[in-house]
Order: sequence, then structure tokens, then C-alpha cells
Amino acid sequence: MAGTAIITGATGGIGDAVTRRLIREGFRVVAVGTRRAALDDLCARQGCEGIAVDIGDGDAVEAALAGLGADVLVHGAGILGPNLPIHRTPAQTVAQLIAVNVTGLFNVVRAVVPGMIERQHGTVVLLGSICGNVAGSGPGVYSATKAAMQSVAANLRFELQETAVRVGEIRLGRVRTGIHGQLGMDADFYDGYECILPDDVASTISHMLATPPAVDLSVIEMMPTRQVAGGTRFSKS
Repeated sequence: MAGTAIITGATGGIGDAVTRRLIREGFRVVAVGTRRAALDDLCARQGCEGIAVDIGDGDAVEAALAGLGADVLVHGAGILGPNLPIHRTPAQTVAQLIAVNVTGLFNVVRAVVPGMIERQHGTVVLLGSICGNVAGSGPGVYSATKAAMQSVAANLRFELQETAVRVGEIRLGRVRTGIHGQLGMDADFYDGYECILPDDVASTISHMLATPPAVDLSVIEMMPTRQVAGGTRFSKS
């Protein structure tokens, strides 16, 4: 399978790995991010196309993505934010997390999925987190946004049941991407732990895309072997 793949959050660790993998498999990759310099670097290294856009801006997303004729959408854009209790998270932080992680998700889906329905072809892969359904495994507000993603994935899958468009969600445990630096904690979230690597996620997405068109891998929980399912415990190797 090949065609056009849109990857949001493409300049992050997972996005970079997915971009590299799909280009190797013959896809035309359109990398979406907010940092123009990072996108230019990615395009120079990987040979993809780059679009800089704020996914929280619905009109801008529609203008940038709607006409691309995507066969694949890998939505990985998102921010983690600080490790604060819900009742102590500043309103500005809450608004930013919702704008990127929730409103941004709706904007991207609204721009891309109608074209897939019209062509009766396409696969949507949403990169979620185990914290969306396991209390205490992530910051409260971020976890709430990932719970919203789980609901979007399930409802989108239901709404598209009479089409040939597939929807899959990967609920990730700890991935060594560096995003945990946003938590603002002294703890080292990687040292001594055998975490999932971005290339592992890219391989899983490649498998999802390679399954027969009549097969939809709707929900995948992807965990490090030593991290207990649900994510509440993680032993060092």
C-alpha cells in the first residue's frame, strides 16, 4: 500500500520515525508541525513535504490539509504539559492543552476524513495514551484530553462503519521521545527503563497499514514489557 500520508506532530520523536518509515515504504509524506525550522530540517533529512500550521486554528487546518487527498492520517500532534493536579493547573495551561490535544484533533479529522469518505479509501491512526483510561498514569488534564481522543476514535469508528475508511488508536505506554521533559520534574523517566522506541511505534503503524483492507486494528495498547498493562508500575531492567 502506498499513497499520500499526512503525519501531524511530525517533528517529534515518533513523528520523525513514522515519516522515515513511510517514505521508505513508498508513501508521499506531508509532515505537519508548528516549528518551521524543525520542519525544514525534517524535510531536508527525510525528503518529505512540510506544512507549518497551528492545528488549533480550524480554518488554517482546513485550508492546509483538505485538498491533499490523504490515504493515511497519522495524528500524533499533542502536548503533555506540567505534572500538576487538576485543581492546581492554571486556566491558561488547561486552555492550551484542550486547544492542541482536543480541538486540534477535531480540526484535523474534519479536514481529512471527508475526502477519505468520498474516495471510499483511507486509514486514520490516532496516537493516544494509556493515561486516557488509567487514573494516575499521567497528569490529570493531559489524561482527560487523551480520554477525549479515545472517545473520538471509538465514535469515529462507529460513524464510518458503512464506509471503507479504517480508524485505529494506539494507546502508548512510556516512549523514549523526550516529551516527559514537559512535566517539570526532577525524576528521570528513561534512565534504567527499557522504554518503547519511536521506531517501534513506526513499525506498529506500518503493520496497521499493511493489513488487508477488510481488517481494522481498532485499539492497540502498546507497552514496554516491564511496564504493567495500564501503566501503573514499571520495573527497571
